[in-house]
Amino acid sequence: SELSTLHKCSERTIRRRLNSVADSFTPIYPESATIILDTTYFSKTFGVMLFQDAASGRILHRRFVRNETNKEYLEGLRCIEEGGTLIKAVVCDGHVGLLQAVISCPVQMCQFHQLQIVRRLLTNNPHLPAGIDLLALMRSMFSIGKEEFTSGFDKWCDEWKEFLDERTLLISGKTTYTHRRLRSARRSVKTHLKWLYTYEEYPELEIPNTTNLLEGFNSQLKKALRNHNGMKEVNKKKFIDGFLNIKK
Repeated sequence: SELSTLHKCSERTIRRRLNSVADSFTPIYPESATIILDTTYFSKTFGVMLFQDAASGRILHRRFVRNETNKEYLEGLRCIEEGGTLIKAVVCDGHVGLLQAVISCPVQMCQFHQLQIVRRLLTNNPHLPAGIDLLALMRSMFSIGKEEFTSGFDKWCDEWKEFLDERTLLISGKTTYTHRRLRSARRSVKTHLKWLYTYEEYPELEIPNTTNLLEGFNSQLKKALRNHNGMKEVNKKKFIDGFLNIKK
């Protein structure tokens, strides 16, 4: 494992030492930072919410959580501010309500997560022309600016409006929208559009347009912890804190 290799001792020794120490994550707060937010889970009821400095890649704050809530995210940001850091901007995955909840600084919705939302609704290989066109537009989002993307999306909405308004008659006699998944994809983009190009509005802040940096860190953490599947939750927390400390 990463910790046993680093400290040149066996995994059993690592576990014994973990049993004897307290949680030990020690944050280092910079003067200012753009914060990337994400939560990664190790079971259905155990996850760690991480707050990463986009410039240095350092984790500035962590919270062990059972559920991902906006309250936890906001409290984490408050802790960082109380540590003396000016939060210049926040990058997140669009967790319900979080984009609206952060009001003290610019907020960037992860463009890759927006693509994922649309892809989940339409699949990777949509058959309807409307779906094919929308997915192509979403894939181009990373290489075009807000004006061009918004123009393309508005054009798509106009072109397919009647199609998306089509209804199907059910056996019960009621009607339902025929293309509900396409409508959901449209609604998601409309809802998040305001935050998809925040980085473009504040070029001086050098805001990332995705949470990929933190996603990569989470992958390393999960890989390291996978080697210790039998570990108790209390020791997993200590292991995670140790991992965060050595990654500074």
